[in-house]
Amino acid sequence: MNRFLQYSTFTILVLLRAQLAAGQLDCVLKKEKGNLKVFSCPSKNANLNTIKAELILEGVTLDRLYEFLWDVENYVNWQYNTIETSILKKKSSTSMIYRTVVEAPWPLSNRELFTEIESDYDRSGKTLKIITRNVDYEFPDNEDLVRVPFSVGVWDAAILDNSTLKIVYTLTIDPGGSVPSWLVNMAIAEGPFVSFTNLKESLTQK
Repeated sequence: MNRFLQYSTFTILVLLRAQLAAGQLDCVLKKEKGNLKVFSCPSKNANLNTIKAELILEGVTLDRLYEFLWDVENYVNWQYNTIETSILKKKSSTSMIYRTVVEAPWPLSNRELFTEIESDYDRSGKTLKIITRNVDYEFPDNEDLVRVPFSVGVWDAAILDNSTLKIVYTLTIDPGGSVPSWLVNMAIAEGPFVSFTNLKESLTQK
């Protein structure tokens, strides 16, 4: 079993456990615009929040999408409220660890994430899978930041025809600390909606 398959199997099992705890069968469409849909999946576990986003992209290749998603230092330009990103360790051509700081509204503290990202790009099968999950990483503590204790994300992209891609993204996250439920409910839909709108604009601009 190769490393990606081992990593994927472990991560998917973790994600499935989280989704079961989150009651993901109750996913509800929260926002929709054109070919973008964002779902919120209520959780019985107050600490876990799950979202799913679906997007159809026209005129974008898998190569372009892969290049865009792999450029983590560019996340500050399109991911919701992301104010810092830096690569900490390149493990291979398909795996690395990076750090992200996400701005939270006052009076909450900003969130800090340490994430391992790994990809499986099947050019012959015309599919792309990218898995992200939080990892423990030795890094100086910052008392102004709250470290996110749990995060698992899965990107699945496939070619529908010669000029059309379908992307399905699922994220289960515990933001850590104390966050009011109304704020979580707002961000859980607004965050991916803004991020995917920015992603679409970035990839389709001439």
